[in-house]
Amino acid sequence: MRPCTRNDFTIAILCALPVEADAVEALFDETYGRLGNSLGKVPGDANTYVNGRIGKHNVVLCRMPGQGKRIAATVATSLRISYRQIKLALVVGACSGAPSAGGKNLYLGDVLISDTLIEYDFGRRYSWGFERKTGVKDILGRPNPEIRALLHALKCSRAHNELECDLSRFLEVLQRKQARWSLPGSPDVLFQASYLHKHRARNSSAYCRCSEANVPGGMCDDALMTDCDGLGCFVGPVVRRRNVTAAPKPSVHIGSIASLDAVMKSTNLRDEIICKEDVAGFEMEGAGVWESLPTVIIKGVDDYADGHSSKAWQAYAAATGASAAKAFLGYWVQEDDATRQDRRTIRFPKSLLFKGR
Repeated sequence: MRPCTRNDFTIAILCALPVEADAVEALFDETYGRLGNSLGKVPGDANTYVNGRIGKHNVVLCRMPGQGKRIAATVATSLRISYRQIKLALVVGACSGAPSAGGKNLYLGDVLISDTLIEYDFGRRYSWGFERKTGVKDILGRPNPEIRALLHALKCSRAHNELECDLSRFLEVLQRKQARWSLPGSPDVLFQASYLHKHRARNSSAYCRCSEANVPGGMCDDALMTDCDGLGCFVGPVVRRRNVTAAPKPSVHIGSIASLDAVMKSTNLRDEIICKEDVAGFEMEGAGVWESLPTVIIKGVDDYADGHSSKAWQAYAAATGASAAKAFLGYWVQEDDATRQDRRTIRFPKSLLFKGR
């Protein structure tokens, strides 16, 4: 049944990049209205919404105007005012992944689902380094019991396998719709941590100081804007190289994710955080939404947070993240409509002496 008001929506999906939102919208089973032209929003709400249905759930898709925790927090606050019955917010898209998660190898295109979110860049900066605040009043806290129970169930072998099968099925649906969601031609390579993304004397068309061995900073601005093919990185030392011509199935990793206000491109810092916090990946919006709404982060991995990232894997990672979000919602049991209606419309006889709080 088509929803009549914004109160009929209990699921929100937030995406920071257009490619991420496009992948989610392409998986809607039904679209009710775009940019708020059907159900509107409260005065002062600057967000743009797409209303639709995924499975049994009425879903509002919110396109953020940019990346970062500050923008995400502002968007989530407005969303909560316009859509007051939201019980679950999914932050969906692409992110950086740790080379391994939970003792298993993690590959490009795999999906991370958060059972804990760590705001790593909230702390104190000393002369000897950075120390994250870990006090009870300073951390984001655990998801609510309903989310924790579902994530715990999805870690069981049978449910986990079914989730991955559903993910692959929805990904195939996306890829049949549009070729942009297909596996990229760029290889899936994990380089040695000491191997930087920079110019090298043998393939630089002009002299560049970053081709020298011990230059502070390691790479120049031109190298940052050039992909690995242009710099000849793929002939360097690697930890592993995966053949993607066989279209491998994406895996789902449920674990801790670090939320930072910067894109992770340092292997030294990456490995330090992984060692200290046991995180599976790095993203930039989750902490901004977490405080306002019950939140789960679901993101596909498009790089290894090592500086060798490119845009080649971004669309595919966005597609796997969107497919995993739809698969996840298949296991989310929404509140019974009759129960919700009864709770909203309790009536008392006029003769009853009732005094409200």
